[in-house]
Amino acid sequence: MNANQNKQKRVIAGIFFFLVIIAGILIYYTQFYEEDLNKALPLSYTSKVDNQDQESAANQLLVEYLQSFQATTTSAWKRIIHVDYQQFQLLAGDENQFAVGATFDVKLEKGKWSAHHKWGKVQKDGTIKGIRWTLRIKKTGEHTFTLERIETTSQAVAGLDPVKDIYQKKAGIKLPDKNNRYQLINEELQVTYDNGEHWQTVPALIDDVFAGGYPGSRQELMEGSYVISPERTAFVIGNNDQVRILLSEDKGKKWKEVPVPSTLPGIRMRLLGFTSEQDGYLILTGDKTMSWEANMIFKTHDGGLSWIAAGHVEEQRLITDGAFITDQLGFISFGSINVMDQLPRPSLYRTTDGGKNWAEVDVPIPAEYKGIFIEAEVPTFDGSQGTLLVNQGPSGDYQGGKVKAKYISLDQGATWTFANLVDPDNVMGK
Repeated sequence: MNANQNKQKRVIAGIFFFLVIIAGILIYYTQFYEEDLNKALPLSYTSKVDNQDQESAANQLLVEYLQSFQATTTSAWKRIIHVDYQQFQLLAGDENQFAVGATFDVKLEKGKWSAHHKWGKVQKDGTIKGIRWTLRIKKTGEHTFTLERIETTSQAVAGLDPVKDIYQKKAGIKLPDKNNRYQLINEELQVTYDNGEHWQTVPALIDDVFAGGYPGSRQELMEGSYVISPERTAFVIGNNDQVRILLSEDKGKKWKEVPVPSTLPGIRMRLLGFTSEQDGYLILTGDKTMSWEANMIFKTHDGGLSWIAAGHVEEQRLITDGAFITDQLGFISFGSINVMDQLPRPSLYRTTDGGKNWAEVDVPIPAEYKGIFIEAEVPTFDGSQGTLLVNQGPSGDYQGGKVKAKYISLDQGATWTFANLVDPDNVMGK
């Protein structure tokens, strides 16, 4: 090997090392940005006027927050010398608990900034333009408002960072559980609870596992059709009036087959979950004809040892997603719907009585995104505050097809307001 080749290898190695360092820095800032913003919270403000509106309260809280940030920061290059507040918009909630979208520009102290800042791209004069935050606020007294959390939002199209694990959880994006999972080997279903060090065989015939109108190949189970945890593992098996829940409560050592009463022919969708130690749900669809099918909801209140019919949704289009958040609060998505000559839109239904009655929930799509984001996913909740993602459907190709619209709710999903876009696979950066 000659000297030139050695030199080239050293240069390549140096470049690779540099890129690794840069990538590590970017990942660190992405993951901990919001947590850093929220270290000083909660922050309260007492109004001097009666009946202060939510947007004015948010304005004052942000002013006090940024002043506090400027006074307490130990890094001089972060210092703010001017803030230009552009817009405050009420996103969701009522007078007691609400979210406000804030858009503002900041100017950093001269000579104390670099080209890239956690808050955005720094202009030549030290200005960061178009910072967008969502402020979650509670009214904690007659005239007192408390800023409880700040969430970052992004410009609609450009500059979205990849959604790392910490943001995926907040955004509602489901993450795989590496420790507790299954595998299909030689027509046999197996489960592990220690990331694959040990495997337990599930005593189910593979034809039972894939019975009914099971879409896709027999290489993987339908998402949502099973639960795997050290406390409880359950699979939906069978078809027609022979649907059962295969249940284990001791990490797969012993199993019970629990019948599900009187179900549908040609079971297609099967969505299983538990909302507490004792309460669980099973959403089944079947009897499919073209783009129509029936659905049934079953509940358990003894940890899966018995199941009863709880109701159904009158709508008979194909279900794309569904789950219960609590024993009473649940959501079912019927994908997209076309009404007359309008563009397709999400069709999301909600129950607050355990599945007996269902009503469609409005998911308002901004004008520029109508016909793009068309399928609602099951929302996630932190108390009454919810996050909903709306995807582009199987044929979506906007920015690669993976970008999703994010919505927030402060009333247990009764109403939803558009917040921003999320980019789980960093497709917008490619």
